Amino acid sequence: MAHETGRRNFLWVLGSSLAASLLWKPDAKAELPRIAAALKPDAAPNKSPNFVSVTAPGIPNLPGKLTGNVREFQLTAQPVTIQVPDMSDGMGMQGRPVNVWGYNGSMIGPTIEAVEGETVRVFFTNNLSEPTTVHFHGIELPIEMDGVPDFSQDPVPPGGTFVYEFPLNQSGTYFYHSHYMPAKQVGLGLMGFFIVHPKNPLPSQIVDHDYAYFLHTWKINPGSSIPDTLEMNNFNYFTMNGRVGNGVGGWKLPPMKAKVGQRVRIRVTNLSMLTHPVHLHGHTFSITDWGGGFLPDHQQIRANTISVSSAEVRALEFTARAPGNWMFHCHFTHHTMNDMDRPPLPGSPPMDGMASMDMGGMSTWIVVSA
Repeated sequence: MAHETGRRNFLWVLGSSLAASLLWKPDAKAELPRIAAALKPDAAPNKSPNFVSVTAPGIPNLPGKLTGNVREFQLTAQPVTIQVPDMSDGMGMQGRPVNVWGYNGSMIGPTIEAVEGETVRVFFTNNLSEPTTVHFHGIELPIEMDGVPDFSQDPVPPGGTFVYEFPLNQSGTYFYHSHYMPAKQVGLGLMGFFIVHPKNPLPSQIVDHDYAYFLHTWKINPGSSIPDTLEMNNFNYFTMNGRVGNGVGGWKLPPMKAKVGQRVRIRVTNLSMLTHPVHLHGHTFSITDWGGGFLPDHQQIRANTISVSSAEVRALEFTARAPGNWMFHCHFTHHTMNDMDRPPLPGSPPMDGMASMDMGGMSTWIVVSA
């Protein structure tokens, strides 16, 4: 697809001379400081008492600027270094740096929030060493904005920029991810939540706490700091929001919090190569979103465990019923452990009796207080 043809299509969609000037322009990156000055972030889109902002523990929310009915964001793909427990020390208390890819310095990428009826404009910059695109998974948008190389756009080259703009005619739990060499780029962490709040939520859709978790799996070989994205089934690290349940130092996964009687929503998305049956202790929840927006009451299912396969979304809602630290985890027991494919080094402490290591990997908890 020729650049000039793509440019004409996007001019029609964007309707903005500023945005259009960035499309496929070699020196477009020089324009970003001027745009950044105009994009001073406003508050998260929770000024209305109808809903609370989504919290993805350990992951920031992406600031946006609302001008009229257009909410603008800056999103940058770039290398990121995270820390996971190094299980070769027996105790797993040492950090192990892992080089991944993310957005705006975070892996998983920052959570984007907007409101049904708004138009979203995303100024995207590629600071990776290879081309990439952004696909907004589940969003009904113009084909020019779908982020699929050679179908809807040319790949964004290293150092290049692109403007994604589309109206939001739906609400629910969605996400964004790379659609260029996705086995590699998604495998390295290029993904994040895209939350669309309903413009006029029903009383039953209003909660006190709204949490979100991105599930992912990794194969990190001994002595390597780079995930093996060619692996298809033998994974040894299992993460929620890019962190393991018993993370080290500043990489521990913060727990959820609520008070007895409060309504809680947990949004779960899986972009790994495996299915994960997620289970909540001590509570029965209703499944209120199956990936296509909020379900009417008569279609909701009550459960305490629900399987989430790759590219699927679930939203679980419940009332916090009793004080305590209630586990929330994948119920494939090996997925709540880290690096089980190799034993501790000779002379290091044994693994048995180490209760704190039992619920690592893909696990967290909610602290319910009286």
